[in-house]
Amino acid sequence: MAAISALASASTKLRNFTSLSNEGYDRQMRDHVAYCRNLLSTKALDSVSRDESVLDKFDPGRDSVAFLFLLRLQIQTLQETSRGALPRDLLPAGGLWSRAVRYLDVFDPVQIRYAGQEFRQLLEFIGQASEATSKPLLATRPIREAMLRLDPSCAVFTSTHLLFVRLCLRAKAYACALPFLDRHVCHFPALSSHASSKFSSVLCARHGSSLTFITSHSGLSSKLTYKDYLQYFLYGGMVYMALKEWRKALHFLGVVISMPTVGSISMVMVEAYKKWVLVGLLANGKLCSPPNVTAPHVVKLYHSLAKPYVSLAQTFERGDMKKLVAEVDTARGIWIMDRNMGLVSQVVDTFSRHALIRLRKTFAALTVAEVLEQAPHLPADPRATESEIASLIMSGAMDATLVHSPSHTSDTMLRLLIKPFSSQMSHESHMQVHFKNEGQLMTALMGSLEETNRAMGLSDEFVDSSSKGQAWTTASEMDQGLGEDLGLDMDEDIMGG
Repeated sequence: MAAISALASASTKLRNFTSLSNEGYDRQMRDHVAYCRNLLSTKALDSVSRDESVLDKFDPGRDSVAFLFLLRLQIQTLQETSRGALPRDLLPAGGLWSRAVRYLDVFDPVQIRYAGQEFRQLLEFIGQASEATSKPLLATRPIREAMLRLDPSCAVFTSTHLLFVRLCLRAKAYACALPFLDRHVCHFPALSSHASSKFSSVLCARHGSSLTFITSHSGLSSKLTYKDYLQYFLYGGMVYMALKEWRKALHFLGVVISMPTVGSISMVMVEAYKKWVLVGLLANGKLCSPPNVTAPHVVKLYHSLAKPYVSLAQTFERGDMKKLVAEVDTARGIWIMDRNMGLVSQVVDTFSRHALIRLRKTFAALTVAEVLEQAPHLPADPRATESEIASLIMSGAMDATLVHSPSHTSDTMLRLLIKPFSSQMSHESHMQVHFKNEGQLMTALMGSLEETNRAMGLSDEFVDSSSKGQAWTTASEMDQGLGEDLGLDMDEDIMGG
């Protein structure tokens, strides 16, 4: 127990950090973390590796580093002795699981900057244990709150971003992922040349950007590849699809399909394009063109590899309901195999809505009977058609009114309106809020750009050195080809339920 007493004493000294300068506290924290790692490497703490009560000697909020190392030691000891299967104590509701979850609510985020690898491993353990019991929902809140405590901006992409969004998809906890997805990713963990720069060497100092302490050497993220980046935005797009936020889903899918590539494209990008086509129909009623930055040869590959989807979109645009239903039935096996049947069903359901909305381009007013002539795929019963039109008007999808004759002897009239003054005022208020939000976003992005410029130094020397250490430089890594494993083992057809 001498090692525990020494560890407690060392940790207690760091509590009075207010009397130290940033440089002094930084030096002591680095020494403290090195001391903890040395204790583990020399097995000086093996005598307490199974004694859970030793954790009670440390305050997880004030002794965050010491508590983390002891907690990780006990978790690893149980994992090593279990030979693959997770012991009950590590599963949800187990003793060490409960301690780990409570720790994530109270840890000191500044101290954790110095023990990034151990902290990331703890988050990964929480995710692994929850999935082992088919209860990923239990891990979503602790991981989300822990990452927001560490980096409220979530501006630096880490492996935990991908872990968290994947867990939210598996748990169908879509709204839980929004605090991450609604924040813009601006950086990847800085390269080693950044980590040693003067402005980021003191981890405990107040930093304008998390880029200064989430680096390639901090351990707060495992090594990232381009596939991690693509999967994060694909999963994010799937979350927005489940929430029916089609515009945001298009944005996330657009990031994936416009990824720069040479030659072939990955299956992640192909899957994203298939969803892009369907979401474009749901959002805009047409086949949307990929972002302008997408290379022409990549667009041709998409059209070739997603022919049934492109054909479905073209039929949708032509307004032929019978042919649309026939195409859906003919390619049903493809939709099911791709796990997109839920989205395809919604495309069919929304056909009438977009057909009615398109009438505004030609008519100012027409009777319900004339609506049926223009859109024969609508229900033959005028009352059913009238009810569908009324639902579109009430939902705000159509700016129109239904006018009944006083005697009810003539057909109901549909008047497709130019937006009234009150509606225009409401629209202007909405646009003011939108512009305000966009202005705040631009300010944040400019700050991130300024941080990036400072880190890079805008020097040719840095560009040369970075290109040598870039993880995504080779064509073999960049273009895994069409046989690449997606890792999408959850039920992708999130719209099917």
